[in-house]
Amino acid sequence: MLQPFIIKRRCPAQDALCKAIPACSRDAIHYVADENEPLGGVIVFDYDKCDGCGKCVQECCGSAIEMR
Repeated sequence: MLQPFIIKRRCPAQDALCKAIPACSRDAIHYVADENEPLGGVIVFDYDKCDGCGKCVQECCGSAIEMR
């Protein structure tokens, strides 16, 4: 089964901007603050919750998510 993967160089990693987070009906995408990241955080997937539907790919404003 394909799973979502973040292409970090394309991802703005902003909780308030990320359209993929609310698009996920399984609550499998989250923003995690991390002061060691250049933009102050990262978008992460919970693969135990993800069903591989691809909605996050369609909604990602930076075209930063691919199914692999």
